[in-house]
Formats: sequence, C-alpha cells, structure tokens
Amino acid sequence: MANVEKQSLFVPDPSILNEPFWTLSGEETLQRLGSRPSGLTDAEAEERTKIFGANRVVLYPRLTAVEIIAAQLASPLIALLVATGLITLLLGEWVDTLVIFSAVLVNTALGFWQENKAEGVLELLKSYIRTTARVRRLDHERELDAADLVPGDIIHLAEGDRVPADARVLYANKLEADEGVLTGESLTVEKKTDALPATTTLADRSSMVFGGTHIAHGFGDAVVTATGSATEFGKIAVMVAELERETTPLQRAIKRFSSRASIVLIILTAMMFAAGLAAGRNTYEMFLIAVAVGVSAVPEGLPIALTVILAVGVQRLARRRGVVRKLLAAETMGSVTTILTDKTGTLTQGKMEMTAVVPYGKDDADSRRNLLFFALMNTDVAIENPDDAPQAWRLFGNALEMSLVRGALRAGVRLPAARAESVILDRLPFNADRKFSASIVGRGRRRILVLLGAPEMILEQTALGEKERTFQLNEMSRRAYSGERIIGVATRVLRQSKSASVIDDALLKGARFAGFLAFRDPLRPTVKSAVRRIADAGVKTVIVTGDHQGTAEFVAREIGLIDGVGAVLSGADLRYLSADELKSRAEDVRVYARVTPEQKVALVEMYKARGEVVAVTGDGVNDAPALKAADIGVAVGSGTDVTKNAADLVILDDDFETIVAAIEEGRRILGNIRKAIVYLLSDAFDELLLIGGSFLFNLPLPFGPLQILFVNFFSDSFPAIALAFDRGADDSVPPSDNRLFDREVRFLILIIGVLTSFLLFVLYALLFPRFDAALVRTFIFASFATYSLFLVFPIRSFRKSIFSFNPFANLYAVGGVAIGVGLTLLAIYLPFFQKVFGTVPLPAAWLIGVFLLGAANIAMVEAGKWLLRRQKKSS
Repeated sequence: MANVEKQSLFVPDPSILNEPFWTLSGEETLQRLGSRPSGLTDAEAEERTKIFGANRVVLYPRLTAVEIIAAQLASPLIALLVATGLITLLLGEWVDTLVIFSAVLVNTALGFWQENKAEGVLELLKSYIRTTARVRRLDHERELDAADLVPGDIIHLAEGDRVPADARVLYANKLEADEGVLTGESLTVEKKTDALPATTTLADRSSMVFGGTHIAHGFGDAVVTATGSATEFGKIAVMVAELERETTPLQRAIKRFSSRASIVLIILTAMMFAAGLAAGRNTYEMFLIAVAVGVSAVPEGLPIALTVILAVGVQRLARRRGVVRKLLAAETMGSVTTILTDKTGTLTQGKMEMTAVVPYGKDDADSRRNLLFFALMNTDVAIENPDDAPQAWRLFGNALEMSLVRGALRAGVRLPAARAESVILDRLPFNADRKFSASIVGRGRRRILVLLGAPEMILEQTALGEKERTFQLNEMSRRAYSGERIIGVATRVLRQSKSASVIDDALLKGARFAGFLAFRDPLRPTVKSAVRRIADAGVKTVIVTGDHQGTAEFVAREIGLIDGVGAVLSGADLRYLSADELKSRAEDVRVYARVTPEQKVALVEMYKARGEVVAVTGDGVNDAPALKAADIGVAVGSGTDVTKNAADLVILDDDFETIVAAIEEGRRILGNIRKAIVYLLSDAFDELLLIGGSFLFNLPLPFGPLQILFVNFFSDSFPAIALAFDRGADDSVPPSDNRLFDREVRFLILIIGVLTSFLLFVLYALLFPRFDAALVRTFIFASFATYSLFLVFPIRSFRKSIFSFNPFANLYAVGGVAIGVGLTLLAIYLPFFQKVFGTVPLPAAWLIGVFLLGAANIAMVEAGKWLLRRQKKSS
C-alpha cells in the first residue's frame, strides 16, 4: 500500500501525450505514464484530471454574449433598420430615431435571450448522453463515464465497444478494430502488443487503439495514452468543427428578400427624389419624403416576429425531447417529404429480449437449462455488483449477450453460478467472417467445446444430415422473418488430451446441434400511430438499415409500411441496379436492408434528385456522412458525438415519435412564419402606395414616419408575435413548392397590399378636400393601424374560409389585437400622444367608419383566399 501511495504522487507531464507510444513496449508505456497493470488509484486519477482535463472533445465552445449579440445584429433586416435609424439621426428626427433603435434593441434582446438559452440546452444535452468504459482501478474492474478517463488508466475492450480514448494495447485475444472513421480503411485492423517503428503510419499502428473507433472482434486490455482533443479523433473533430455550415432555407430566403427589398427601395426613393427635384420641390423636403417612403417599406416588426416564432417552436419541441442545434434550422423540418429512418432503437426499443429457448431433441426443463448454461459460457458480460439481488445487477458488455444473461436469469440460470462450476480453457471470439464464437469449457472432469452464433454457420459445423439441417434452417429462417433474431448453439464433448485445451479448425467440426435461442427487439408503443400520422401529412417513411432483410421486412409490416411484394431491396440488390433503375423503383420501395454507409449516402442523393426534401436518422459514426448529405440530419441521443455534430436535430429519447413531432412542429413554425410575412409585408404596399400616390396627386402625406413606425412596430408587432403560438388549420400542410415565399404568400401579399391600399388612398383623396385635414389624417392613421390588426384573424388559414374555423381560437392573437387597438385609441384620444403623433379625437361616426373599413379588409382577404382555392381546384 505504501508503494501505491508513493506512486500516486507521480503525475506525468502533459507533454507525455506527444510520445510515440506505438514504438514502446507495454511495460515501457506503463512506466512512462506512471501506471501499472492493476490500474491507477482514484487519487491518481483525480490529480491527472486536473492536469489533462476531462476526456471530452469540445467541438463547439459555448458562444460568448458578445458573439451572440453580434450574430443578431448581422441579420439583413436589422442592418436595414439600423441604416434607416442612422439616416433619421442625421436628419435630426430624434423621435423617429428613438423608435427605430428601440425596435433594434427589442429584437436583439429577444434574439440574445433565445440563442443564449439554446446554448444552455446544448450544454445540458451532454449530460443526457453517457458513454461508458470498463476501467480497472487497483485490480477492481468497474464501469465509469468515459469522460472520467485519464492517461494511465487501464481499460478492457470487447467486441462492440466504442474505444473511449487513444490507448496502447497491453493484451490482445484476436482483437480487431474498425478504424474506417479515422483512416478510411474498410477492413478491420488486427491489434497486437508488439512495438513498431517510429515511422509507422496511423493506419498501420497495430499496437494502438484510437478513441472513436469500434472493436469489431475479440477482446483485450490497453492503457490510455491520450484523452479529449489530444486524441487522433479529437484532432480531426476539432478541424471539422471549424468548417462553416451551410445556411438554412430561412436564412437564404430572408437574405434574398432583404437584398431585393433594399434594391427596390433604393430605386423607388431615387425615382421619387429625382421627380420631386424636377418638379421644383425643395431638396430638403424631397429628401425627407424619400426617407419617409423608405421607412414605410421596412417591416420593423418582422425580425422580432421571426425570432419569437422560432424560439417558441424550439421550446415546444424541447419539451418533447427534441433539441434543435441551431435556431434557424427549426423551420426546415416543416418542408420534409421523406424520412429515411434506421430501425434499431428508433422504430424498435433497441433492447433485445429473449423470447424462446428451443433445445434440439428432448425439450424439457433440464435441456433448456443446459442450453442456457452453455450459451452463457460464450459471453463476455461483467456484473458490476454481483453480490446484490439479481434484479438489481448492473451489467455491461455486448447488448445481445446482456439480454442472454437476463433471459437465463428469468429461467433460473445465473451467470455467476454457471461460471463458478466451470472454467474457460480457451476462447475463440466472434468473427464477422466466421459468424460464431467458440469456447472450451472445463466442467468437472469433462471438457466441452461450445459454439454460439449465426444458426446457418453453427449448423455447418454439426454432424446433422442434410435433410435435418435444412429442416432446422427453415424453422429458424421462419422465425427470423417474423422479426426474431436467432442464435444457434452446438456442443462437443472432447477427449482428455493436451490438444483439447486449444481451439483449432479441426476441433470445430462434428459438433452436436444443441438448439437455438430466439430474441426480439420490441416495437416502440407509439411508432405505428406516428408512421400513420406522418403519412397522412404527406411524408413518406422509408427504413434504411444494415440489419437482416427478414427482420426489417417484419418491422415494416408491423408498423404498416408495406403490405405487398416488391417493397424491399437489399444492399446486394442495390449493387446490381443502375441509378435510373433505382430512381424508378424508389416510389414503391419502403425498406432497404443490409445497406452500407456508402449506399445510405447514395440513397439520400437519389431521393433528393427526385425532388424530395429528405430527413435522415442515425446514431453511428458511419451515419454522419448521410446525415450531412441530407436536408435535415437527425441524430439520436445515444449516438456518437460526430453524428450529433453532423445533425440539425438531436432526439434525446431515440424515438421515431419525436421525429414526427419535430416535422409537425417544423410545419407549424413554417406556417406561422408565412403568416407573419403576409401579415407584416402587406403593410409595405399600403405605405408605399399611400405616400407615393399622395406625392403623385399633389396631396399632403397622410401620415408621417413616426406614425408609420408606430403601426409597424408597436401596433402590428403584438399580433405578429402572437402568431408564434398559433395552431391554425394549415399546420399539417407544407408549402406548395417547399419555399417560404411560395405562390400563396406572394399572391396574398399582392392582393391584400394592392386592394386595401387602393381603397384607403381613394378614401383619403375623396375626404381630404371636404373635411378638416387633421381629422382626415387621423382617420386614415386609425384605419391604417386597425385594419392591419384585424388581418391576423383571416390569415390564420390561407386555404380555408374564416367561416370554417374559429378565427378567435388563438387567444394571444386576440390579446395582441386588443393591445394594438388600445394603443391606437391612446394615440388618438390621449392629449400627450396627440401632440407626439399629430392626431385629433375622432367623432363616433368616424370611429365606426374605421371598424367598417377593417371589416371590408377582411372581406377582401377572404376573396383572395377564395380565388386561391378555385385556382387550386382547376389546376
């Protein structure tokens, strides 16, 4: 113990991570790292954590407050507002300047609040996802969070494990690793303990295992040599994280709109300014008018409305266990038309349950127990707390083997007891080519060879006749096509000899078929209804899996994806189909089984070429390319960090239901954004035509810039923000052409803008010569403010009449309209605001006229919607 305490004071220098450990022997590596075969003490590990940090790769450091604010101000719409504010500041229009910069401040504050909160959610996401490692600390093996590993830790690796850090191999039993994610090598790499030359390339360093790769076969022990960003995987991941991501459709649409709007505004104001000068008007006066027109066309409330709509939608999705990695990506989910989903863990529960124990020959309790006993001897499962009650055991190892241990326990066969009455003399790990494992078990005076693995391969090793072998294979195939996974077992009693302690090819032949075990991965309870619901919304679900074709087909039938033939293709089929043949058959295919990562990417590109908007789900590193190629990448919470960082959405519960919820929420977000755009941009036509028309007909301006800003920012913004909470009648329907500014949006903006602004201008032109100028201008101002408020009710649906749904169902919108009307009344009747806005009190008759004009506006909107419906029916 004293020696341990002395060693615990040693902490290697951080520069040790740069050592070429592949050139050292295992003993030399332990010495350099100040470690030992029995492992570090907890005190040593704690000291090393202070020096080397946690075993995490920080791909996206949390944004600072300054960076978030800068991103908000970089919005094209905000830039347009700031430019307008600076112009009014130069002109000395202090009130206008104050109002414009108030709009900028409110939007920036809202955006900062949401983005900062989103950063916090991403930090919280890391606490949901736990990667574990089997670690030896002072001869006691336990399961720890991989983040707690430090250089010098001794780790145990087995088939199926994700390597938690870079490590030097100390012991290897047919250990092979899949390092394709790191080196691009498709074949597995056999791992050995031999030291290698310093010039050995990364792909050939067989004495090392690397964090982020996977153990394909065998098992072994290794000492950790690098953690976190110091690993080979970490270095690459950091470089990938620095690459700039593609902008979202919303960002591109808003950028296009802002650019085009700016060009149109510049042209219009320049033409108006030149025409005024040509007519002999005062230069300063004309400049003020041009600025007024420019101010009138800028939708001051749109940035705020967009931010709030996205924020509310993201929060709704977060409550359903979906984390949107970037705020602006939320609306993209609304355009998805095809989901390429994996099977295990998404459609199913991802936990195999043993459903049958079928001995060959005599089927009784003893035969079933013997079958389970021999199967357990071929498992590499550790029990962290074997002294506790079996129901409380914490198991770690291969998922299928853990299911076998639990299933055997229910049948009365306990792993610790089975191991206590036997000894493993030799073991042959599972191999992807061989597809079975083998062990020589010493049980009393007998030595028994046990084979466990794929039933067709097990049957090949047995002495069964061809007829009986075919019968058993057909029976197991029938079960496989019903969704079960079958594991065959064979045994052979060996003669007592020295050669009976070592497994070789000759020893494997001639075994007795002992029977098989059946496992099933249950469907998630909600998946059937989720698939049906998303199909009703026009989204096609396609299973893309590396699993057995029969199992995948069974799951597809169970959830209602297929009911006939020709709906399933395998990876082998894909190799023989041309791109055109595959594209023509894609409409009918609902399952792709046994596909490779390369084929999955090709399928994504094929569906995109067909005009589909594709969402892809995945959990492994090999899924990351497909997620990045898709329009929307969806990573499951239990997946790898690389997959999550390639994704746009992370679902914490791995459930297909959450993907469906994300698409539904995306459609609601997209629909509400389109409503806000129609609602706010229709005002731009009103203001341009009213002000431009007044100039052309030599009439005074109907209202000034401050009144315009009042309507756009203070009055209209409340109903626009209320649209974030809208659950209208069009939520399940995507845009007609998967674009934000689609035909419906453009048509409604045009019809509302032109007709309503024309009506308002005609009224202004008729009333101004006949009544007091202040009274008429106040009436036009009040009408302009209120009829735009009432617009929020009919546009809750673009495709249905206001009489077919409850226009007042959104209480937030009702409240927003009430606030807008209240503010307008204050601006008209409160003396203080009368001075600010240049208004006078309206008599009752004039006030009734204001509300009648609002009703007329609703009627014109409904007429436009009727034309849309009629046009759609005729097309």
